[in-house]
Amino acid sequence: MAINLSKHLRIIVSLCFFAFACFCSANNKPRNGGGFKGMFIFGSSVVDNGNNNNLKGSTSKANFLPYGIDFNVGPIKPTGRFSNGKNVADLIGDHLKLPLIPSFANTQTQGDSILYGVNFASGGSGIFNETGVIWGKVISLHEQITNFEGVTLPKLESRLRSQRDKILPDYLFLVAAGNNDYTFQLLLSPQNASQSAQAFAAKLIDFYSVQLKV
Repeated sequence: MAINLSKHLRIIVSLCFFAFACFCSANNKPRNGGGFKGMFIFGSSVVDNGNNNNLKGSTSKANFLPYGIDFNVGPIKPTGRFSNGKNVADLIGDHLKLPLIPSFANTQTQGDSILYGVNFASGGSGIFNETGVIWGKVISLHEQITNFEGVTLPKLESRLRSQRDKILPDYLFLVAAGNNDYTFQLLLSPQNASQSAQAFAAKLIDFYSVQLKV
């Protein structure tokens, strides 16, 4: 497989952080004038905060030490984040003066806890539904969006007694995805070995743009 690894690593990093830049510079500003009320987070291990902890059939987990040793919130214990401390989503939340955003899979993410947003990200997942099958089970970006639209959003509308078109301009949507698609679907997949990086990127962006429109 004749692939320039260093070149593709640059593409992976660029795609991942393109998602951050795209959503952090959204033109729609919060109606309240004082900043975002909360944040909805989608993506892979870069922003996962524990959704994979109790995911049956998954080996993509970070709920063991030394993960979490520098989290500095309560006793030292793994949080499910794929980092020694806070991840990128947590740091953006700190900058926006938001509390820690709860994970969707946490059974305590109910009631008022969803008012500041919810984290749907899943370590090992990707833009393509089949990305991450090497880990057994992950929550794809498509499934994350479905969880937001079908479960969390109706609860938020009910809690705030307002429709989504009035609520959502006050929330930041943060998406960090694409790195695992390049790793597992292009670099390590025999069936994609003959596919050019350009063709793969075009296919990935087409699929991604459909999800973002949703």
